[in-house]
Amino acid sequence: MEAIEARATLRFARISPQKTRLVADLIRGKNVEEARRILAFTQKKGARVIGKLLDSAIANAEVKQVEDPEILRISLIWVDQGPTYRRHMPRARGRVNILRRPSSHITVVVSEDLAAKEEAAAKLAAMEAKKAKKRQTKAAKADTGAETKTKAKKAGEGDE
Repeated sequence: MEAIEARATLRFARISPQKTRLVADLIRGKNVEEARRILAFTQKKGARVIGKLLDSAIANAEVKQVEDPEILRISLIWVDQGPTYRRHMPRARGRVNILRRPSSHITVVVSEDLAAKEEAAAKLAAMEAKKAKKRQTKAAKADTGAETKTKAKKAGEGDE
């Protein structure tokens, strides 16, 4: 069985790749719910950007008909360097300083966690088996209860 993968890419994000990679390393390989919690409490600009990108990747997975969005995990995440915009700032005596404005290309790939999917299927099967067993015991009790009532009625009729 093949796992469904979905990706989301943000290009030319006006944030340094070095700073963004710090946040990407925090959530690499994590479950999407756990990654969302981590990003919610990370106080970096990259956390907000990657959080929006993660939401987009999850939405893309839902479009691809993933069975359960809760079993998705971040299989790949990488940050590439985009173009660096150069601006000039005038300084004293006719000189100039160059301001470098870095940009990033960020890609997030989410896929179904097959181990979690099998675990969820096993839990569901166990719950179904437990319900079936409960129904059988309930039906057996109902049958024995009905038999004892009819025996009691017959015994009561014979006494009169």
